[in-house]
Amino acid sequence: MKKTYALACLISAGISSAAASAPDMTLDFTWLGTTMCVPRPNSPEFQLGNVPAGTARLRFALLGPSGRELGGADVQLPKQGAVPRGAVSYRSPCVGGIYTWTVEALDADGKRLASASLARPFY
Repeated sequence: MKKTYALACLISAGISSAAASAPDMTLDFTWLGTTMCVPRPNSPEFQLGNVPAGTARLRFALLGPSGRELGGADVQLPKQGAVPRGAVSYRSPCVGGIYTWTVEALDADGKRLASASLARPFY
């Protein structure tokens, strides 16, 4: 009886903690319509999902194939989950390769609540 009760408590605790955890934040974008090696590039439109409650702003950064940061910016959290094209400043890639956008969800005090990243080829 004690083993069954202990097992039931463990299973119940696992279920409630799994249900309480929020899904990971997601990021999506496409390079279509973005030109390489231009002096004033327009960032892609970014689609965000599962942005945590309490997020005040988003911090974007672009990493090149070598891991070098190519710029980024803090953006206010949009109401519809899409950050418009051109909202994030960066240095336009001049060499093809895999480039990674990262985004962090920050609260009003600058505390990181969540992050997401997505790597896509840019040629």
